[in-house]
Amino acid sequence: MKEGKERELLNTWKTTMDLAKFVLGYEDLTSLDQWGGREAVREILPDEFRENFDMIQPDLMDTILQPKNRRVALAYSDSLSEYIEFVNRKLDERKKVAYYYFPMSTEIMLALDMLPICYELLGGISAAQYIHGCEDGIDRIQSEGYPDHLCASQKATSGYLLMGIVPKPDVLLKQAWGCDPSNRMYEWASVTFDAPLITFEMPYYYNERAFRFLVGTVKRMIEQLEKISGNSLDEEKLREWVKIGNQATEYLLKIQELRKEVPCPDPAWHRPIDTAYSLLIGRPEAASYFKAVYEDAKKRVEKGESIIPEGKKEIRCAWGWAWNAYSLPFFNWLEEEHGATYLECSLTYFPPFTGLVDTTSLDTMIEGLAWRWFCWPMNRQSMSFSDIWVNDFVRICKEFKADCLMLGGHMACKHFWALNKLLSDAVKEEVGIPTLRFEQDIYDRRFTPVSELKRIMNTFFAML
Repeated sequence: MKEGKERELLNTWKTTMDLAKFVLGYEDLTSLDQWGGREAVREILPDEFRENFDMIQPDLMDTILQPKNRRVALAYSDSLSEYIEFVNRKLDERKKVAYYYFPMSTEIMLALDMLPICYELLGGISAAQYIHGCEDGIDRIQSEGYPDHLCASQKATSGYLLMGIVPKPDVLLKQAWGCDPSNRMYEWASVTFDAPLITFEMPYYYNERAFRFLVGTVKRMIEQLEKISGNSLDEEKLREWVKIGNQATEYLLKIQELRKEVPCPDPAWHRPIDTAYSLLIGRPEAASYFKAVYEDAKKRVEKGESIIPEGKKEIRCAWGWAWNAYSLPFFNWLEEEHGATYLECSLTYFPPFTGLVDTTSLDTMIEGLAWRWFCWPMNRQSMSFSDIWVNDFVRICKEFKADCLMLGGHMACKHFWALNKLLSDAVKEEVGIPTLRFEQDIYDRRFTPVSELKRIMNTFFAML
């Protein structure tokens, strides 16, 4: 593997995954206290892990060591390690780097022999793992004069690009739609790094005519990518990647069905990680990760096991907008402290009719991928009339037997703040359950610290 500053962030992740696998290898270890606490553990670690160990959120290590969380933690570590090796291999081969916006999958870029990197993934994984999250990237771009109310999911990566610790883009792919912060940041990246920006429009309406329009814009995107990559889109190569993408999608949809079980069999701490792997659909790592999550939850259903402590009553929570990525242990705390499980949110939910991509021909595959993107979380709810988002969550709250709806609004998502009262009122009226509305930044803990989140939750669940 060649080393270079542009690989610094990804190689830091790789060391973190190796460290996680090392610690998870001790099957009888369920907390760092068993080894004498954090400082004692640090002293017995191999030298290559100590610096990285100091960066990791202390309570994250204890969270993944819990028996109910270990299998998915190991799958996450294995799959992310494999993805980083793939990225480094493609960088060694000097493949064109395509940064893409998160509500789409990777199959077309892979079939054109490009290296797809999701712009929003880089900050999200860092936020989830480290004490200071992705604050260095956020602060770097804001030091250039860009406002703090832009979205941290792009600010972090933009800062990393300025710091030179991630690969520079050869091309950027972006849906042109109602998320103004992301539209502006992709334009900034295109100008700053002299990389062409390919946009394809998400239609406002959600009907057959709008879908046909989207298919046409995707086909035009492919023509532009062919010119930049120097390759033609080969049907057999695309079919290979689409089949892998179908495997991941099939498991993802099965997991959603399992979460309807009472009690919910799927621990909440990895819900942001689920979103991260949905951004890699098309890669084998996403398929293997979702397979592990599905098998873990299915085994728990078959054995009648619960993920909440014995003696606690489950409180089933739907999340009408977003998780926070900066504290995965927060969701584990909700289960342990309040018996509160996490069913679905607007960044994880794919409607069941998303289905799988028909691999019969090149046209059916392009249309099938466009349909998946049409149904993608955030694409589906945020682009059209508010009744799509409202109706989705009325249905989710009913089908998943939710006891409450959590509306954690990301500070940059103006579309959500225009909608959340409508959504809250509809769920109260049609499902008869309470809602909680609060502010946060999905990547930056400084906006709403974990201590404040816990205070809000303690008050709400005491009243509930």
